[in-house]
Amino acid sequence: MAEEEENGMKKLPIKTRLYEGLKWLRGQDALYLGMLSLFVGLLAGYGALYLRLGIEEVSQLWTGERTWSQAVGAIPWYLYIVAPVTGGLLVGWINTRVLPQDQLRVIPGVIEALSERGGRISAKKTVGEFAGNIIAVGSGASMGREAPTVALGAALASLLGQKLGLSEKQMRILLGCGVAAGIAASFNAPIAGVLFALEVILADYAVATFTPIVLSAVIATVITRAELGNYPVFAIPKFELVSGWEIPAYIGLGVFCGLIATLIIKLLPKAREQFEKRVKSNLFRPVVAGFILGCVALSLPEIMSIGYGTVSSILLEQILSDSLGWKISLIFFLAILLVAKVATSIICSAGRFGGGMIGPSLFIGATAGALYGYVAHGFFPEYSETFGAYALVGCGALLAAAVQAPMSTILMIFELSGDYHIMVPLMAACVVATLVKRAFGPESVITEQLQAKGIETGWGLERSWMRAVPIKRIPWRAIPAVSEHASLDELKRVYISSGKGCVQVVDDTGLMVGIVTFEDLKEWLLDPTLGDAVVASEVVNRNVQTVSEAGSLLDAVNVMDQEEFEQMPVVAANEPRRVLGILSRNAVFSTYHKLIVKHGETSDHSHF
Repeated sequence: MAEEEENGMKKLPIKTRLYEGLKWLRGQDALYLGMLSLFVGLLAGYGALYLRLGIEEVSQLWTGERTWSQAVGAIPWYLYIVAPVTGGLLVGWINTRVLPQDQLRVIPGVIEALSERGGRISAKKTVGEFAGNIIAVGSGASMGREAPTVALGAALASLLGQKLGLSEKQMRILLGCGVAAGIAASFNAPIAGVLFALEVILADYAVATFTPIVLSAVIATVITRAELGNYPVFAIPKFELVSGWEIPAYIGLGVFCGLIATLIIKLLPKAREQFEKRVKSNLFRPVVAGFILGCVALSLPEIMSIGYGTVSSILLEQILSDSLGWKISLIFFLAILLVAKVATSIICSAGRFGGGMIGPSLFIGATAGALYGYVAHGFFPEYSETFGAYALVGCGALLAAAVQAPMSTILMIFELSGDYHIMVPLMAACVVATLVKRAFGPESVITEQLQAKGIETGWGLERSWMRAVPIKRIPWRAIPAVSEHASLDELKRVYISSGKGCVQVVDDTGLMVGIVTFEDLKEWLLDPTLGDAVVASEVVNRNVQTVSEAGSLLDAVNVMDQEEFEQMPVVAANEPRRVLGILSRNAVFSTYHKLIVKHGETSDHSHF
C-alpha cells in the first residue's frame, strides 16, 4: 500500500508539481523577491534601451541625427519651432486622453503610487508616459530621459507585482528594484542606482531590501553594457586636484550650485501656476512650452533635448562660444547658456512637456561649474584646474542639491569618471550644495510636486508598515448595546454597569444607530424626571466615525487623528452598520508605537 502511494506521488501531473513548487517558493520571501528582482532588472534594462532608442528615432526623424546635439547648426531654423510645437501637441493629446489627470508623472508619480496606492501603477499610465516621454525628448523638449527611465522601471515592476498578487511590502521592494535598474541602465552606474533607490525612493537600508535591489541593478547594467558597450554617458576628462587650496574653491562651487538648485525648485511651482492660469487647456500647455523653447533655441540650439553632446564638449573644454553666427566670449556664452537652460527646463516641466529634471540638472551643473571654474582659474591659474574639472564637479553638486541625494550623486559621478582623485572635491561640493539648498526648505525637484499636492513624503515607509497591519491585529473590546426604544434610565444602567465608557444604540434589526458616551449623557443627568420620558434614540450621537474590519492600522490612525473621540467602532466589511467591537485611542496608538519601535530596531541592526 505504501509502495502504491509512493508511486502515486511520483505520478503527480507536472502542472501540480509546478504549482506546489511555486507555492513553496512564495513562502520563501527573500528567495522569491530575489528571483523577481532578476526579472525586474531584465524588464527595466530592456525598457531603458527601448526608451533611449525611441528618443533617438524621433530625434532622427526631425534632424537626421540620433541626438539634437549632433544636429546643431546643420538643420533649417524653422525645425527648432516646428519640432517642439508638433511634439507638444502630441504630448498634450496623450496628457488629456491617456494619462490620469489626478496622478503625478515620472519619479514623483512613483513616490505617489508608493505613498497613496500601495505601489500600484496602471498599464495605461505606463504606456502613456512611455510614449509621451519619447515624443517629448525626441522632439527637443529641454528635459532628460533618466527620470522617465526610472519611472518606466518602477512601472514595469509594479505591473509584475500586481500580476503576481504581491503584498504592499513586497511591492515596495520590487518598485525599488525597478528604480535602481532604471538609474543603473541610464548612467551605466549600478552602485549609484542602488543608492538612489534607497536614498530617494524607499528610505530603507535593511538587508532584506538591499539585496534584491542590488541584483536588479546588476542585471540592468549587464543588459545595457551588452547592447551599448561599457561606455560612460559623457566623455570625461582626466581629473587632477592641482592644490589643496582648491578645496575652498570647490566648496564655493557647492554654494553656487546650491543657490541655483534652490532657484529652480522655487520657480517650478510658480511657472506651473502661470501655465494653469494663462493656458486653460491641458492640450495646449506643452504646445506653448514647445513654442517658447523653439524661439530661444533659434539663438542657442544647444538647449534642445537632453544636450549631453554639449555637456561632453564643456567637460572636454571644446565648446564653441557662438550665437547666431556671432563669436562671443566664453564666459558670456556660458552665462547665457546657463540662464537659457534653467528657463527652458522650468518652462518644459511646468508645461507638462514630458521628460524629467535629472538630465537638465546635469547640463545646468556642468554649465554652472564651467562658468565658475573659468573665473576661478582666471584669478588663480597656478592653484586651480581649468574649467572642465569644475564642470564635472558642478554636474554632481547641482544634481545632489536638486534631488537632495548627495550619497547616490557622489557615487554616480565617481562611477562615470572612474577617477578616485575626484572624490574629495566632489564630496565637498555635493554636501555643501545639498546643505545650501536645504537651508531654503527640504523640497527637491522630485518632492516639490508631492508637497504641493499635500502628499507627505517623509513617512512613506511608515505608511507602508501601517497598511500592512490589519485592524484584526489591534486588540478591540466588545461594546454593550441597547435598543433605540430603551428608556434613559436603562441606557444609564447599561452604561454604568459595562464600564466601557460607551454604549451602542441599535435599531430593531440589531444595526447601529449611533453611540452614546459620557459627553452625550451628561446633559440628561441633572433632571431625574426624564428617566422614563426620554428614550435612547433622543440621546444617541449619530455622527460616528467607524473603521472597517477589512481596514488597516493606517485607516484607524487617520480617523483618530481627525476626530476628538477616544473610541471608534469596528464594523463588518459587508455591513457598515453592524458593530463588531470598539477600538480605543490608546490601543491604536500603542500598536503604532510598537510597530515603529520594531521597525526602527530592525533598520538599526540591518544596515549594509
